[in-house]
Amino acid sequence: MSRLNDTVPLITDKERVRRLVALPGVRTERLARLRSARVAIVGVGGLGNAAAQYLAAQGMGHLTLIDGDTVDRGNLGRQILFGPEDVGHLKVEAAAHSLHRLAPDLQIRSVPLFLTEENGPSLVDSHDLILDGLDTAPMRQWLNRWAIAHKVPVIFAGAVGYEAQVFPVYGQAPCLSCLWPSFEGPELDCATSGILGPLVGMVGALQAALAIKHLIGLEERAGILWTFDLFQARARTIALTPNPQCPVCGVSREKVRDVERSL
Repeated sequence: MSRLNDTVPLITDKERVRRLVALPGVRTERLARLRSARVAIVGVGGLGNAAAQYLAAQGMGHLTLIDGDTVDRGNLGRQILFGPEDVGHLKVEAAAHSLHRLAPDLQIRSVPLFLTEENGPSLVDSHDLILDGLDTAPMRQWLNRWAIAHKVPVIFAGAVGYEAQVFPVYGQAPCLSCLWPSFEGPELDCATSGILGPLVGMVGALQAALAIKHLIGLEERAGILWTFDLFQARARTIALTPNPQCPVCGVSREKVRDVERSL
């Protein structure tokens, strides 16, 4: 049974995107791409919460939420789709309920599973774009390899402490492996290093903005790394060039086909 208030009037697509259409370079006919696009959010934590809200509010047609975790009280300071009543419930289900309040017509597929190399291909296949909210480097590496092999855009992002980075990979070079050839070394996490709650909201919103721009056909430069340090009050973008020696996107066509067959 729906928990929505049936007395609340629905917002029409035209009303929802009125300000978006007013932007330079945005063509009305391209907005249909948002309604038809299928976007997967892998990890419904702080980044996924923020990104999902803006995608839903801007008229996205379909979201797939992938996360096997449940809501914990420690999540409530930065994962703002959730409230105290959601503690102990699956994140994907709690998030879907909140998103339907924002956009009742949004189609949501809730997948209560953690992404793995075994289930990954079946979970992220048939999507037009993927947003990264993962916690571990190995799965980001796998997602990067899969995205390059299948030419699917992924907006990678991460945040810990006061610092965050966003790096879109549009299904071609340069890729995440060009940026970080090696993921060796200890991984920082929010539980031990802390996290400024609004930082993940800011970064998740940027992921959503880059996703929307790409889906409606606004040209994006490949290889732009966004970095933020809110403690030092610094923000910058860095233009990266493809690495010819990158084992993921810099290899020969023959090796690319080998990568595709292995995924």
